[in-house]
Amino acid sequence: MSHAHKGACHCGTVQYALTSDPLFVHGCHCRDCQKQTGGPFAVNALIERDRITLVSGEPVRTEQKTDSGRPHDIWRCPECRCALWSDYGRREVLAFIRVMTLDAPDACPPDVHIFTRTKAPFIDLPESARAFEVFYSMQAEWPAASLDRFDALGTRRLGKG
Repeated sequence: MSHAHKGACHCGTVQYALTSDPLFVHGCHCRDCQKQTGGPFAVNALIERDRITLVSGEPVRTEQKTDSGRPHDIWRCPECRCALWSDYGRREVLAFIRVMTLDAPDACPPDVHIFTRTKAPFIDLPESARAFEVFYSMQAEWPAASLDRFDALGTRRLGKG
């Protein structure tokens, strides 16, 4: 099996590989992501859970509170507690990989920036960046092949109540 991307936690206890490119990548500027990462935004690569292969270690699930009240689980290294991926809404079939834990994070830049209404004022996005004050239409923004993969998961579209 080929691995499109490899990644690990800070201490290296949990190592993983992605067996394909992600569906889509968000630069998320919401307050939850800012608080959880301690940075101005999180970069999350959306991918099917069955396309994540554990190479070593076993991450642990931690439950987080959110402004929306929907469940948010973060999978972390049990040793260094580094966040590796999230499951927003407890779908179990979709993961939001923390791109900066990839060995080559520059291979997965954000396709869109979301929740820019709470973007830190000292962050300037490139003029060419696709940016949304809150969210966006998946149909309008995602490539057709990614929409097909997402629809195959049998879950509801992101951003829909």
